[in-house]
Amino acid sequence: MMGIRATADGAVEGVVVNAAQSTLQGTREQIGCRVVDVVRLDGRIDAWIDDEGMYAGDRNDLATVAAVALGRSRAASPLYGTVLFLTYDNAGDTRSLSPDQYTAVMTAFGRARAALTRAEAFTAALHQ
Repeated sequence: MMGIRATADGAVEGVVVNAAQSTLQGTREQIGCRVVDVVRLDGRIDAWIDDEGMYAGDRNDLATVAAVALGRSRAASPLYGTVLFLTYDNAGDTRSLSPDQYTAVMTAFGRARAALTRAEAFTAALHQ
């Protein structure tokens, strides 16, 4: 399956999820965790996260802002650790992102990166 992985250090890349054993196992391997959870976004896009990420990982500001751009509530708690973006079919089974979904997620990351850069510049200006 084709998805997009975003790490807490700001790296965003297309990845192939190995679902040979199981989709769940492949998802856990991409995220690097034991227990996963899913955050449903608009456009049938899912953000898969480490269910223990809040305790085991760093806050992922880039993925958090991208998820808001993709329909997540601004009031929701931040995402932590590595986040994996995939989709699902009519039966609810996890699938590869479509080309349009892939573009939408990458566009959201571009906007999120720009917004965070502006916020950092604003914060720096306030502290001068």
